[in-house]
Amino acid sequence: MKLYVQYGEELSSQWQRVCELDLKPGVGSHPQSMATSRDVLGLNPESIVLPNGEQLEISAYYSLGNRGISINIVGNDKTLIQVGGFKHSETSYDPSVIFLTPKGLYLSLLVGQ
Repeated sequence: MKLYVQYGEELSSQWQRVCELDLKPGVGSHPQSMATSRDVLGLNPESIVLPNGEQLEISAYYSLGNRGISINIVGNDKTLIQVGGFKHSETSYDPSVIFLTPKGLYLSLLVGQ
């Protein structure tokens, strides 16, 4: 599983890739989850720099047992987004998170294979 991060490119009106981050087995577990670490794929907080120079810290978790996801985004030491949900199937790219960063860049995040 990967966390895909894309931004909305104004000139082309298309999503452009920022990065793809691997979710790894046994990397922590969501603090509110009852799952053990072997049941969770995770991404410890990872710092990324967006094309507009904005820096964000992103973490994500995927539960193998119930296809639950959690995505957390922090900017300037403040939580910008903390969202959870469930994937329809393991191979789907739902749900996705789309939001406007504090410096005005549209960002899309989703977990998929």
